[in-house]
Amino acid sequence: MRNLLLALPLVTLTAACGGEPLAADAPEAASPAVADEAIGQAEQQVGLSGTYTWRTNQAEFTYTSIGTSTNRTCFLTGLGGSLQPSTPDDISWAFAGAHLYGDQWILSINQYVNTALSTTVQCVNTAANRTPEVVWSKGEAAKLLGAVTPNRRCFLTRIEASGAFDSTADYVRVWNDNINWYLGGDLADDGGARALCVDFPEVHGNWLLVSGADPINYDLAYNPGGVACFLTELGGRFNQDSYYDGVSVNYNAGTRTWEMDLSPVKRGRAVCVK
Repeated sequence: MRNLLLALPLVTLTAACGGEPLAADAPEAASPAVADEAIGQAEQQVGLSGTYTWRTNQAEFTYTSIGTSTNRTCFLTGLGGSLQPSTPDDISWAFAGAHLYGDQWILSINQYVNTALSTTVQCVNTAANRTPEVVWSKGEAAKLLGAVTPNRRCFLTRIEASGAFDSTADYVRVWNDNINWYLGGDLADDGGARALCVDFPEVHGNWLLVSGADPINYDLAYNPGGVACFLTELGGRFNQDSYYDGVSVNYNAGTRTWEMDLSPVKRGRAVCVK
């Protein structure tokens, strides 16, 4: 089964059912949540242009167009389900997320076993100084995304795996050293990620969360208008046959707050911008 969930900001237009979760493996020890206070007052605004979820529970490559790339950029905000191969010797690669194809954004999943895999992206109405997409894989040196500039912010767009993402020690991320932006990570098995950058004038918080045996729901930035949050780091154990076992960044209209949810044995870092 596969389907597209499209939500305009704060409004869900279509819904779908997912797979049932399997019993979790023995959890790892919990790590504390780390939160940085939101900074700055906003005058600019991020114009949201849709939240999209694409999912499958079949061994297949499946994709859909989610609209123009002109003055529009999409980043990863959620991943759920299993990235694990059918056997330890299987060298097939799974992936989930968004990528540019011509003048369109494409949301796609490659799954090679009949288990649930789901991805969610949030699109915004800007392509200001957008950098080319960069791909990093285990065994490579960190890849350069671009120089640090006053407004440049970089985020994940797609996750890829062939045996990786089996513990919270497995992760991919984007970061900067005050000189350059990089994409890299630490994976025990084959896997990687894709990322790119655009300009946002302000940062409104940076949070790293790591879950152990228990799930985490954590408030990120309060949204007085025009704030958006995306993933800059993702890791953990992605081996459950459930669309809802994963990491996600969501907007809660009832509290006007961005939130991050982690199932057991996951890690995620979100940065909020405006």
